[in-house]
Amino acid sequence: MWGKLLLLFAGLSGGICVAGGLFAFLTIVGVVTRLASGTKTAKNVVLYEDISLFGLVFGNIAYLFGNNMPIGTISLLIYGLGAGVFTGCLAAALAEIVNVIPVMVKRIKLKYGISAVMVAFALGKLAGSIYQLCFG
Repeated sequence: MWGKLLLLFAGLSGGICVAGGLFAFLTIVGVVTRLASGTKTAKNVVLYEDISLFGLVFGNIAYLFGNNMPIGTISLLIYGLGAGVFTGCLAAALAEIVNVIPVMVKRIKLKYGISAVMVAFALGKLAGSIYQLCFG
């Protein structure tokens, strides 16, 4: 019995540490604040952070129980959409942090169509994700 309690404590402690580290990373990168400032809803940053934390907790629970969660098709679609938007925003925020886009634009001497290049990046990511989902 003590072994199971110790295992439970170690698992919970490890999960809390990993989730806290991921949430701290997202805060440092500034995904939430950049989205809030971009959509001109900066007054709701705390709400966005709370929703992000809830998503992390729900994602951990979903991973823990695997395919045994009876959440229904609609909930699965909402979760998939949210996970995709989150992944895309995180990738865009990381690219912005390391200045990938300005360096690329400068190197290829692109003057017009930067927004089209960004849309092409997003569509490429979408196509790759769908391909992996269908044929992965």
